Amino acid sequence: PLSGYKMRLLYLLAVLSVSLYSCADRPESMEDLPARVFNLAESQYAYLADQLDESRFPRSLNPDGTLSTSDIDWWCSGFFAGSLWYIYEYGRSDSTKALADRFTLALEPLVDRPVDHDIGFQIESSFGNALRLTSDSTRYESVIVDAAVKLAERFNPVAGVTRSWDKKKKYDWEFPVIIDNMMNLELLMNAARLSGDDELREVARTHAYTTMKNHFRPDYSTWHLVDYSIEDGSVRRKQTHQGFSDDSMWARGEAWALYGYTMMAEWDGNDDFLEQARHIADLLLER
Repeated sequence: PLSGYKMRLLYLLAVLSVSLYSCADRPESMEDLPARVFNLAESQYAYLADQLDESRFPRSLNPDGTLSTSDIDWWCSGFFAGSLWYIYEYGRSDSTKALADRFTLALEPLVDRPVDHDIGFQIESSFGNALRLTSDSTRYESVIVDAAVKLAERFNPVAGVTRSWDKKKKYDWEFPVIIDNMMNLELLMNAARLSGDDELREVARTHAYTTMKNHFRPDYSTWHLVDYSIEDGSVRRKQTHQGFSDDSMWARGEAWALYGYTMMAEWDGNDDFLEQARHIADLLLER
């Protein structure tokens, strides 16, 4: 459902990635730029895939220049397959499709493992895009639904949100919820459409409304983390765990929020979510 929206984001990212460079002979046209970027990405991702063992995913580079990899449990493990599906969507290369399928299916064991809210990032990026671009329900649909059911198990009806992280010894959190979780609601909405399970949709809608109420300051900047009471669902504290300070606007979290509410508005047709997305976008543009 977000095909055109996501492709426009990819085009924008491509423009930003090369904006510091200029062509020696003539300015590169907007028609030429995406083709060059996606063609390069196709060859680079194929090369990168050749460096990976089974069930390993690219993460970064080590100081000595060697490839740093992850297993499927890393929260970004689905992004490599997702990127391959986007490259396939643009170029329609059978070899890229085969790689995307390979790295997607490698993530299937996630539904049988202990997980946190990041299963939305992992599965929707990979299996979600796979189903969207191939319509092959026999290969991808059941994993999407099973993963969404697993994510919904983290929902607390008293607090009205899904838990992000399990308890960590060094933090006095009872039920921590981070703004990143708005991205993972897409898995629930997609699975609700596929399965007809309205409970999954209601979990996503309730989480979005509760987050709208508790996670934002009056100027629509967002805290990174809100900790809820397990007993009565009240807010115990608000903080920015990974940003500059509790009072700062965490740029990545603000992007999570903008995507999340735009996505919820499109999936749910809800003007409240669209209005929230507009306020968030206005703040980002202003700053």
